[in-house]
Amino acid sequence: MDEFDRSFTESIVSKLTLRLGRNLTQDESDAFRRARSGIAYELMMDYISDEEKSKKDIEDYVESVTIENKKTTHNRVDGLSPNQD
Repeated sequence: MDEFDRSFTESIVSKLTLRLGRNLTQDESDAFRRARSGIAYELMMDYISDEEKSKKDIEDYVESVTIENKKTTHNRVDGLSPNQD
């Protein structure tokens, strides 16, 4: 992970902590600290920065990303590509 990724992931985690009013769990933190494309970072930041989104919306988003991260990580450990279920 390079400085570009670290900068974005730290910004995303910081914004989530602020919006949720709590620290992320380890699983949540792991999910949001994964390296992604620049566009993915932008989309994530746009979603969590949208003031029209409620805390519940953000909580649901965090849960969804965390679940998807667990599936993807599990599949990689099993030797499957992320889309092979």
